[in-house]
Amino acid sequence: MKTSRDDALDMEAAKSSPTTPDQDVTVEELLQVISRLTASEPHVHCREGGGPLAPLAKALNRLSNRLSAAPAGTEDIFGPQTLVAQSQAVMITCDTEARIRFINATFPGLTREAVMGTSLYLWLRPEIIEPTRELIRGVLTTGEFAKIESQGMSEFGAPWLSTQLGPIKEGENIVGFTAINTDITELKRTQLHLERSNRELESFAYVASHDLQEPLRKILTFGERLKSTSTQGLGAEGRDYVERMLKAAARMRGLIEDLLAYSRVSSSNRPFTSVNLAAVAHEVLEDLSAMTERTGASVTLGELPVLEADPTQMRQLLQNLVANALKFHREGVPPVVSVRATIDPRLQRCELRVEDNGIGFEEKYTDRIFNVFQRLQGRTQYEGSGIGLAICRKIAERHGGGISARSTPGEGSTFHVTLPLRQHATP
Repeated sequence: MKTSRDDALDMEAAKSSPTTPDQDVTVEELLQVISRLTASEPHVHCREGGGPLAPLAKALNRLSNRLSAAPAGTEDIFGPQTLVAQSQAVMITCDTEARIRFINATFPGLTREAVMGTSLYLWLRPEIIEPTRELIRGVLTTGEFAKIESQGMSEFGAPWLSTQLGPIKEGENIVGFTAINTDITELKRTQLHLERSNRELESFAYVASHDLQEPLRKILTFGERLKSTSTQGLGAEGRDYVERMLKAAARMRGLIEDLLAYSRVSSSNRPFTSVNLAAVAHEVLEDLSAMTERTGASVTLGELPVLEADPTQMRQLLQNLVANALKFHREGVPPVVSVRATIDPRLQRCELRVEDNGIGFEEKYTDRIFNVFQRLQGRTQYEGSGIGLAICRKIAERHGGGISARSTPGEGSTFHVTLPLRQHATP
């Protein structure tokens, strides 16, 4: 039964509709109005003519008037629709066939009508279509989120985009996916600039260190000759000067070799392969056997995983950490070192822990110990250049992980290295 409100809406619709002869309302006219209503144009009206479809035209006009007259509530003003409409990110929803069902904004020169209903792949560059298709297939199959960064993902918009893909669920069924595109052009430019600067610095460090070795080798050679052939004529003071010169030159050679090792970490082009950390750890202990016997140390190995890594750098990482644990022991107390690991199957990461009962350090210096040439103890007390832990951090970061430490002075230290079990990109 029609209400007085419906009568009023009918009258308003009649006034809003164009005055035309009573021609039959066509299906095409109705479909056009329905299309515009679904495109968020509630003010649109249909011609009310004659024929069997005339009542449907009047009903659409009543709906249009209701939508136009509906006041915007505060929940709409401050709700998700406003967030989506004003977002600088391009938000897209697609069905399982990758047809675009909604887009909050389009690129310059495009309209929503030109994009709606088309395939998402139509707007991607050819080289990014298959990687994106594979990620979308994974989202629709597993229901897990995925992310891809691409340069020039589409013919329009930002040169660099980060796209977050997520599932759309109806109950337990996945019926589509979302694609949220964020402009990361400035971030990538900064990142590329920093990477280029780092490469230049590493190249400079390598060349400078390599070129310094030849004159240093001559200083050591002629210093040794001077010591063996002419020390009697130099007197006590002269012999002391020669001894100091040779010690300083030897220390410089160690610094240069460590600096070369540090610069090689990032410049290494060796691919990641399957590495058995347990086998690597046994080789490291064999190499450090003389140091272990000299200090009376006890080293135990727990279960260690197999992961994708650079085998040489994994050996370097373990050797630096275990050697530090043996070196920085308390006087009169044999070192006790433990190397073990735990695996997080959900994150597909492992945490490697190297624990000792050595001298320890104040935790306020934790960040400092991972910097190049930083030492907490004097050079005369403990030998070394202070670059070993910096190399460990660089190796961990190259593998997509990190390193941290916990310590108590006089009780010992524990170094934590997190590493992914699988590498998703070539280093």
